Amino acid sequence: MYNSARIALSERSRELASLRVLGFTKAEVAWILLGELGLLTLASIPLGWLLGYGLAWLITLGLESELFRVTLVVEVQTYAYPALTVIVAAIASGLVVTRRIAKLDLIAVLKTRE
Repeated sequence: MYNSARIALSERSRELASLRVLGFTKAEVAWILLGELGLLTLASIPLGWLLGYGLAWLITLGLESELFRVTLVVEVQTYAYPALTVIVAAIASGLVVTRRIAKLDLIAVLKTRE
């Protein structure tokens, strides 16, 4: 999560600083970047649940033999703990990136010629 947020910031730092020069507040600029990362995070959690269940099902099929059978039991906590961990990591990464957004170099953007 942290690396994804930092990469997104470094790729778009010039554009975000330009928005600050145009009059956007720090919160509005942070909302643009963090909103995108939040939507990606919330969209990836159900996909991760499906892929994880599919992988567990394939493992149980691979372990099945004539001598024994492994049953697939998935409880609510199996989905809740990883989702909560990802959301907490996203929030922590967002706070760090928000601090870096506040320190964008606005003067360098003004000096750049295109």
